[in-house]
Amino acid sequence: MASNETDSGGIITRQLLKSHSGEFDVESIHTISLHSAGIHDLGCISECTCLERLNLSNNNVARLHKLAGLTSLTTLNLSANRITSLDGLQSLENLQKLNVSGNLIGSVDALRCLTALDKLTSLRLYDKASGLTNPMCNSNYIDEVLSMLPVLLNLDGERIRGRGSELFQICQNMDSALNNLSSVKQASEVNIADPPKRSVLPDLSMVEDVRAALPVVEAEEQLRELLANCRRVCEQAHAKFTEGTDVSLASHKALAS
Repeated sequence: MASNETDSGGIITRQLLKSHSGEFDVESIHTISLHSAGIHDLGCISECTCLERLNLSNNNVARLHKLAGLTSLTTLNLSANRITSLDGLQSLENLQKLNVSGNLIGSVDALRCLTALDKLTSLRLYDKASGLTNPMCNSNYIDEVLSMLPVLLNLDGERIRGRGSELFQICQNMDSALNNLSSVKQASEVNIADPPKRSVLPDLSMVEDVRAALPVVEAEEQLRELLANCRRVCEQAHAKFTEGTDVSLASHKALAS
């Protein structure tokens, strides 16, 4: 197999497709993995007219136009390549899952060609486990992506719509709340650490500020504990969703408590 990869010169050939799939005819290939095959040119990949699942991860692919004829494709892994544009994917009318983490996609606008794919429910731009990302992920991209691609149910491995999405949203909201509480806490610590240097009578407004700050600190502690519990429940729920099962009643009760 190594010799086939070398002989292909980084271009997908019929021989390469046959050797990796075990099929005698490329038209019969339904699933193929070309992971780490040194590919930079997609060659004759469009001849795999019945292809449903394709793994091209960890290669040197930059242009995707030769994928345009793969209208049966449902799952496509393009992670860890050199992709800047997704042009060529707009005709993959049956595409459901797309992984483009670890590429060179610079902005949300580069995803605009995916708006025609009404079956695309799972998109991965950033893979936390492997550290694969895109330049666009350095900004607050999530809301823009969800606005552009309203059919998405799963983004970067997180359930963002449908069953279980409430858990994800709770964690997002609580993170924001914690940031706000931290700001209030820092302000209150300044008030406590820098009391008036000299005063015959106590400054009642300062006393009230300190008194008000104490419950904020306590609330932050409680909120952090609740957030940790929510995240644990969210992870359990996500694991069950990915297996195609429903979140158990026990998980909901744990969140409610």
